[in-house]
Amino acid sequence: MKALLRKAATVASQLGGRLVLTLSACIASAVASMLINAAWVTQSEEQLGEMRNTRQRLDLLRDVDTYLVRAESAQRGFLIMGDANYLAPYDRRAEETRAALGALQEQVSRDPATEARLGPPLRRLGVAIGEKLAEMDLTIRFAHQGDLDRAHEITATDAGLKKSIQIGAAIKALIDFEKQHLEQQRRQRERMVTGMRVSLAVGAVLTALLVLLIVERLWRELGRRHGESAALAQRKRELDQLVEERTAQMETLAVEYQMDVERERHKLARDLHDELGSILTATKIDLSWVQRQLKDDHPQVVEKLNRTLRNLDHGIHFKRRVVQELHPSLLSTFGLMAAIRALAEDAAQRSGWTLHLTLPDENEKLDEVLGLIIYRILQETLTNATKYARATEVSVSLISDVDYLKLEIEDNGVGIDMHRLPEGTHGLQGMRHRVIAIGGKIDIFSEPGQGVFTCALLPKTLRPTGRPPLLA
Repeated sequence: MKALLRKAATVASQLGGRLVLTLSACIASAVASMLINAAWVTQSEEQLGEMRNTRQRLDLLRDVDTYLVRAESAQRGFLIMGDANYLAPYDRRAEETRAALGALQEQVSRDPATEARLGPPLRRLGVAIGEKLAEMDLTIRFAHQGDLDRAHEITATDAGLKKSIQIGAAIKALIDFEKQHLEQQRRQRERMVTGMRVSLAVGAVLTALLVLLIVERLWRELGRRHGESAALAQRKRELDQLVEERTAQMETLAVEYQMDVERERHKLARDLHDELGSILTATKIDLSWVQRQLKDDHPQVVEKLNRTLRNLDHGIHFKRRVVQELHPSLLSTFGLMAAIRALAEDAAQRSGWTLHLTLPDENEKLDEVLGLIIYRILQETLTNATKYARATEVSVSLISDVDYLKLEIEDNGVGIDMHRLPEGTHGLQGMRHRVIAIGGKIDIFSEPGQGVFTCALLPKTLRPTGRPPLLA
């Protein structure tokens, strides 16, 4: 401890008392600002939690309304059509209604303030929904017993309609009430954020003033350090050269990594196609044999087997789609141009787009890594357009010259705000990494309502990796 104090006294004497005081004041200001803002952050997190709970209650109220309406629709469909296929949707929606209502009541009961505000009307709503569900269950039971007249007699009265209107009005009132509460929470948060900004501004100004005083003292040290700058510059040049060498190595490793990933995907796709495909096919054949054997004696078992076979067909279709996404077989079989054409036309057909496709000569030979990168970029872009763009026209253009390939993809969809991309946009990052790894460049331009334009410029000549062929 004494040695530490002596060292601190030596440093203080070297820096000067005024600078030491200024540094102490700067540190104290920073610590005070940090403590104040930590308190603000804690309060902000609590407010965010309350707002999140309010939004969850709003979502649950909307879910209760939606599920109840769908349950009533399925009930009436069964009573009118007499089709038993309506029973499963009714049972599911009725159960979802009860589950959503139970979740809402449980969340409200956890907070005394929320319970005092929403508990009584929510309990009344629960009673009304219970009565409505009981009425619908009764009509379903009568219909099952063959007494359609009594079931229709219940639905023909206006009691059920009044109950539905009452429930809808109660849910709307609760939703409006919660929206007002959410708006109050937002205003409180805005006031708190304003306070945080003021606090940050004051702390920043005070810290800046103190820093200026410190800078004045440190400026004198620049003269001494001027002599060191030449040596540092030389060292920097050496490091820059080393960075360039390492960058070239990293680019090669990145390409090799992509090749390894694609090989693993190819192997996994082949295993899924061969092993899992044969297992599923054999299972389907065995189930079909069992179905034929039980066809006359056990019709209920046969119906279950029919359902199992349909599920198995879905599994086989899903397996084929996974295999195709893991490894584009068209690319290795027919080449890049045919694979691009098939991918774009399939996406256009599924999404109802008008497709404008421009491709170079199909006989042009391209590096297999480059072809796969182009295919993956197009695949990711079209997938995003299918999910989010709501476009009617999509243009895909691949232009080839002596040294470069330029891939352009454009849609006329809703567009995105590139400055406010959501977290977890791994697809866009994956495209950038693929392109940068081979020394290319990719740009994505979009604004809300203006569609998305993707342009990738890729060199035709890649660094040799010394690895075996990618699609071997």
